[in-house]
Amino acid sequence: MNREGNVTLNPNDRTTLEANKREMSDGMRAYHQSEISHSNHAITILLGVAAAAGAIVLAILFPQRTPDHIVGIAWGLFVSVAILSLTIAITTHLKISADHASYEKYGKEYVRTSTALGLYDDVDANGVKITVKENKHIGEGTGYRKTQTIIWAFTCEITLLTLVFAGFFGVPSCDGRLVSQLGKETCGESRNWCCCARRVPVRSR
Repeated sequence: MNREGNVTLNPNDRTTLEANKREMSDGMRAYHQSEISHSNHAITILLGVAAAAGAIVLAILFPQRTPDHIVGIAWGLFVSVAILSLTIAITTHLKISADHASYEKYGKEYVRTSTALGLYDDVDANGVKITVKENKHIGEGTGYRKTQTIIWAFTCEITLLTLVFAGFFGVPSCDGRLVSQLGKETCGESRNWCCCARRVPVRSR
C-alpha cells in the first residue's frame, strides 16, 4: 500500500486506470467544447435578432413612406423579438446546464481515477517532496453560470429595448384603442388599425 492506504496496482490495473483517465479527460474536453459552441451559437443568433430588429427600427424611424399600422408593427416587433430571444436563452441555458452536469460527472471520475493511480500522493524527486496533482475539485467550477448570465443579460437587453421602442409609439388606452405617444392617436376598428397623421377625436360609445 502507498502512503494514503491505496492498494498498490499491478501493471494491468494501472494500464486500465490510465486508459479510463484519458477517457474521462476526453469526455470533459468534449462537454466543455460543447458548452462553448452552444454559447457562441446562442450569442450569434441573438446578434442576428438584434440586427434584424435594428433594421426594422431604422425603417420605421426613417421611412421613405410612412407605413400603415406603424403602432402594430412596433408591438409586433417587440413580441417577435421577445419570443425568439427567450426561446434561445431558455434552450441554451438548459443545454449548458446539461453539458456542465456531464462535465462534472466526468470530472469526479477523473479525480477518483487519478487518486487510484496515486497522482495526489507526494513524490520524492531528488529529495524534494512534490505533488503531481493537487486540485480535487475538477468540474465543480461555476464559470458556466457566468456564461448563462451573459446570455440572459443580452436577451433582456434586446427585449427591453424593443419594448421601450414599442411603448414610444403607442400603448393601449383604457377604451381598447392604441394611443400614440407622439401626439397622435391611432384609429382602432376591430379589423382596421391605422396610424393617423393627425389627431383623431375619440368617439363616445
